[in-house]
Amino acid sequence: MSEDTQKLEILVGLYELAISRLFETVPGGKEAKRLFVDDVRQLLDSTNELQPHSPAAQTYEALLRRLGAAPPDAAGGLGVVPTPEQGLPPSGSGQ
Repeated sequence: MSEDTQKLEILVGLYELAISRLFETVPGGKEAKRLFVDDVRQLLDSTNELQPHSPAAQTYEALLRRLGAAPPDAAGGLGVVPTPEQGLPPSGSGQ
């Protein structure tokens, strides 16, 4: 894996963690998370119409899993990816 790819994975993981922390700590965070999840689902649906199983669609699916917003039978069969709050460290892009 290239150094640039590793750096990108670290940055994505940090952004995911920051977003999760914001949803947990700010007033109205639950509503903001719900709206964000709705937006990501719309992006996923639009992307799947044009490019099913593309890297972008896989990224949106992984983000939904990381947010705990994907059903257990979601693509990849991973369901909700464990988070630090559940006792395991984050893993890169969530895949």
